[in-house]
Amino acid sequence: MSNKLTIEGLGSVYVTPDMMRFSYELVQDGASYASSFDALKTQYENIVKAFKRVEFNTSLIKTSGIEVSILQPTENQPKMFRCVQRLVFEDNINLTKMSELLDHLRTSDDFNFSLSYFLKDSTKADDDALILAINQATDKAKLIADTSGIRLGHICDMEYMNHSSARPMHRMASADMMGSTMTANDLAVTQSIRISWDIK
Repeated sequence: MSNKLTIEGLGSVYVTPDMMRFSYELVQDGASYASSFDALKTQYENIVKAFKRVEFNTSLIKTSGIEVSILQPTENQPKMFRCVQRLVFEDNINLTKMSELLDHLRTSDDFNFSLSYFLKDSTKADDDALILAINQATDKAKLIADTSGIRLGHICDMEYMNHSSARPMHRMASADMMGSTMTANDLAVTQSIRISWDIK
């Protein structure tokens, strides 16, 4: 009679990110569509100038379409028009330049932004984590077999649980209150696998 022993293995490796993503939201309100749009255009031009000042490649700046909404009047505020545009910049990590960029933007604009790090190609990290997961599952199975007096047979089933759907793996930036020191933490790349052996 043959039964199965099923073990799940988990493997993780830590890698240094090589890319950064800066997401920035431009928002301008105005008494008319024209005034809010003009203010948005000026804000965008100022941002591009800041990128050029720290010698970032402005061709890597990608923008969304412009969203326009009407803010209905209240007792304390007349009807307003709001223009919103989102900007995304991806490049190789350069925290010195990014810190300088944030300093420039902070002195000239109020803005909402996020800064995250990721791997451009996580293939090697995925493979290394998967090897660790397989080794862990195999070691567990051998330990159980040795201590319980059973014998492992052939592998009868293997299920790979892909974690790559989370790619690119982002880790938010950390910065001090003055914005002058920034660090990128290592990213954890994790893979898991479920292996079943025939046992006798």
